[in-house]
Amino acid sequence: MKYIFTSILFILIYSNLSAQLKLGGTINTLAKRPVGFAPVNLKGLDNNSDKNLQADSTGHFSFNNLTAGKYLVSTSVLGYVPAQLKLTLTRDTAVNIILAITNTQLSEVTITSSKPVIENNTEKLVYNVSSSITANGGDALAALSKVPGIRVNNNEISIAGKGMVRVMVNDRLIQLAGEDLTRFLKSMSANQISKIELIKNPSASYDAEGNAGLINITTKQSKKQGLSGNVQLSDKQWLHSPANVFGTSNYWMLNSSANLNYNSKKLSAYASLNVNGDHELEGFETDVFYPKQTWKQTDTGNYRLHEYSYVLGLDYKLSPKATIGFNYLGGTTTYDGSDHVNNPVYNQSSQLDSTLRTFATYHPIAISNSINLHSVIKFDTTGKKLSLNADYFNYYRTDRSDFESNTYLPDGSAIPTSNTRYHDNNKQNINVYTFKADAEIPTAFAKLAFGGKLSFIDTYSNAFYYNRTGVNTLTYNTNLSNEFDYKENTQSAYFNLDGEKKKWKYQAGLRGELTQTTGYSYTLNTTNVNKYFRLFPSVLIGYQVDTADSFALTFGRRINRPVFWNLNPFKSLYTAYSYGEGNPFLQPEYNTNIELSHTYKNILTSGLFLNITDNGFYNVTVASADTNLVYTIPLNFIKTYRVGISESLTLHPFEWLDNNEQVTAYHTSAHSNLPYINSIKGYGLYLATNNTIYFNKDKTFASAVNFWYQFPEIDHIGRADAYYKLDVGFSAMALQKKLNISLNLNDAFRSSANAVTTTVNGIREKFTNFQLNRFVQLAVSYRFGKEANTGKADTGNADERGRAH
Repeated sequence: MKYIFTSILFILIYSNLSAQLKLGGTINTLAKRPVGFAPVNLKGLDNNSDKNLQADSTGHFSFNNLTAGKYLVSTSVLGYVPAQLKLTLTRDTAVNIILAITNTQLSEVTITSSKPVIENNTEKLVYNVSSSITANGGDALAALSKVPGIRVNNNEISIAGKGMVRVMVNDRLIQLAGEDLTRFLKSMSANQISKIELIKNPSASYDAEGNAGLINITTKQSKKQGLSGNVQLSDKQWLHSPANVFGTSNYWMLNSSANLNYNSKKLSAYASLNVNGDHELEGFETDVFYPKQTWKQTDTGNYRLHEYSYVLGLDYKLSPKATIGFNYLGGTTTYDGSDHVNNPVYNQSSQLDSTLRTFATYHPIAISNSINLHSVIKFDTTGKKLSLNADYFNYYRTDRSDFESNTYLPDGSAIPTSNTRYHDNNKQNINVYTFKADAEIPTAFAKLAFGGKLSFIDTYSNAFYYNRTGVNTLTYNTNLSNEFDYKENTQSAYFNLDGEKKKWKYQAGLRGELTQTTGYSYTLNTTNVNKYFRLFPSVLIGYQVDTADSFALTFGRRINRPVFWNLNPFKSLYTAYSYGEGNPFLQPEYNTNIELSHTYKNILTSGLFLNITDNGFYNVTVASADTNLVYTIPLNFIKTYRVGISESLTLHPFEWLDNNEQVTAYHTSAHSNLPYINSIKGYGLYLATNNTIYFNKDKTFASAVNFWYQFPEIDHIGRADAYYKLDVGFSAMALQKKLNISLNLNDAFRSSANAVTTTVNGIREKFTNFQLNRFVQLAVSYRFGKEANTGKADTGNADERGRAH
């Protein structure tokens, strides 16, 4: 009913606007760059009418319901010379207002307006975290899950209907994947984040990583003079069902963070510190349906986390044309906990045959250090510049665990010969060096960008297993242990054109990457060498029909390289009957993305898309009916076609309501080249609504109600069940909006976890992620000093930082 009402409301609005005269246009700089969110005033010189509005993020504006006559349109933007234009309106008219940069330096200006939570256009979707109620007080991973269309499941981040994406922080890809990536994002406070950008079709100047695009998390950094910052404290309480697990219901997270910025005429410095501590549950369930037995395995992890992360940066203006700076990002994460595995086995009569129980303790410690040195040189005032970056990244992770497994009869008695005990130590050490140069040269027809990058990666990992007998007797197990070294060097170069001519906008680029890899197994004494060169084109063609309607066609080809961990052939023991291993022969997968979109006044964006994945890889779980052994290994074997349509509608029907609706409908066809895995196809549908409700005129007391529903779909080579999520939040501001108190309920029905059913080797398997996301959270934050803007220097190791595990 809600979607029918929204559709009717939009049709009525559109019909009414179409019957009146319209005055629209764009606001650009002399360099033909749009000036977003500029205030625009329209005065009727015949009837003394006076109207005001704000341009959208691309500088477009439109006045409707006008009568014929003489008008004066004007705009005034901080840092630009005010502009005005007289005109006589006799029909629908479009104007282009050009703003020149002022030479007058203004003193302090207080900005009281706030950006909308969601901004959407052809090139990117922007989620302004600082304006979001439900994201306030949470972490970066929770903030990502609030963005319409972005899904966080099974330690994977993807776009509904389009596939996985890679995550950047301040234009640098994060050097982690899977569980380590999600834990890293949890260590970042949403209080540090200004906005999250979903870059739909990255240009050739970006690294080619990312199947369906890139997510860029931009942190807060003040650009105002003087000292400014903010502090935040939040407490989270998980609401499990049942409430008591392992004898307690006290599962919580306490987060504190602080940001500090200082700016003078030549110096810009910033620092932040985040501290997390929590007690949480993690887990999943795997059901395997053998011909004569059914195994139902649940794995519940009981963990305590201690985490510190810190950022330090400085930029110094050597002259009006040259800037140098550095950035440091570091952190330490320590987990201490245990996994409790319970695996009842049922016979064909659904009677309990036996129960396999495993208890394992884990003590992982991860330390990361990232250093960036950068410089920007401007050659003149026309926009010619050179950016230089040198980066070093290190990720060091150790873990030790003790593992014990026993099998029990239906009466609860243990089978003495079933006892299995192991101890293991493992380590991963990743070193990445990158050097990058980017140049920009404006020309009469387009901005020309070109550059190159060198990256050198060396990762060492081991896993040493020992059989445990008696109390403390350890015997080295050569069958399970492994030691592996992997080196990867990549040389890349690109060029890109970006320009506009009348109603046309165009961007075209090409990136080439040459990669050499060497993997050496100390255990097997084997070496695997690979070398490949690939081209990655990127194209965007846009056409502005009038002030209201625009069309765009995008094309891009991208690569998704395996994470380093998946290339290591070591075995990781889960239970006495299950384990996982890497694949040193795993190859990258390649993605082709095509989309035709139409945008109406930045209100309605419609898209028709096609995504093709070649040489796709997936973690295949293989069960043997003869031995009941289950192992997981990543393999290249899928070619996927996905075609669909998407609709995004942003409405402000009332002064007290902001509303965004999103619909994505698609068909997926996944073709397998493995004889024991069948091809699969089917439809999918994703619906989302995001609503912000303001209770007073100053918008200092507000509420948010956000809901999404994912219908059944094809997930790689399996079928996923339906799942959904409801978030509700309240926010109150005081002390001139410097103090913010928020209360949020996340995943109210504990329904956001998906379940995927696959058939491998003729055996049906179902994987269910517990994803224990229901919690209530109270957060208090205080901002001091100047207003905060965003912006970070680009760095050079964007690609490699996304692939460690």
